[in-house]
Amino acid sequence: MDAMTLALSPEMEDYLETIAALFRANGEARVTDIAERLSVSKAGVTQALRSLAAKGLVDYRPYVSPTLTATGMHIAERVQRRHDVLKRFLAEVLLVDAELAEANACRLEHAVDRSVLERLAHFMDFVQRCPRGGSKWIRGYEHSCDPEKETETCERCLEMAIDDYRNRQQTQATEEKTMTLAELKPGESGRIVRVGSVGSIRRRIVDMGAVNGTNVTVVKVAPLGDPIEVKIKGYSLTLRKEEAEAITIEAQIDQEGAK
Repeated sequence: MDAMTLALSPEMEDYLETIAALFRANGEARVTDIAERLSVSKAGVTQALRSLAAKGLVDYRPYVSPTLTATGMHIAERVQRRHDVLKRFLAEVLLVDAELAEANACRLEHAVDRSVLERLAHFMDFVQRCPRGGSKWIRGYEHSCDPEKETETCERCLEMAIDDYRNRQQTQATEEKTMTLAELKPGESGRIVRVGSVGSIRRRIVDMGAVNGTNVTVVKVAPLGDPIEVKIKGYSLTLRKEEAEAITIEAQIDQEGAK
């Protein structure tokens, strides 16, 4: 019988899920363990196993631990996946206590349609990836759930979101215009935004006046690209190629020279 056409009660789905979980943990699912896990009598377990065996979902013989058929395992995995998605949504998005999330996921897993579950899984992924979502968004939701904390207005949240967006755009625009000093051609200029080297090389670069915010113009480059003659603050300096590569600059559209 096809797993998609079977109509099972929540209780029967719980049996399949429990058998699968016990088999993963212990290598078998004894009747005693099933009864303990589901808080039912062993007689009740036996009756349920016979019913599941009649549907082709369980291989069951008296005094032998039951096992799931391929169809039974498929259904058990489907129920477990519903449970996992619901539990994660309750605990990670709605910030419900872990124990309460587990208990409610057990009840909800039998009622959620597959298409709804897929949408829920995509929503959780969206919340974690979207620049307007993520941990900040979830923390804001947690803040709004606390009656003892003052709820921020939507206007303030929008202002913060707009500021964050503008900052990201500005950072991206700056990064797109940056390059190393070694990439400039003779006559081209730029503004130093970062000196990335360390140790003696960095000290030599800084001692020559190559600090953040300083304009620099490439005067001449040796045939093999090393050394590189530059002008900083009106002074002509010679840099080794590795030193020029350690200096990140923001290229200037106006190439008339550094001041």
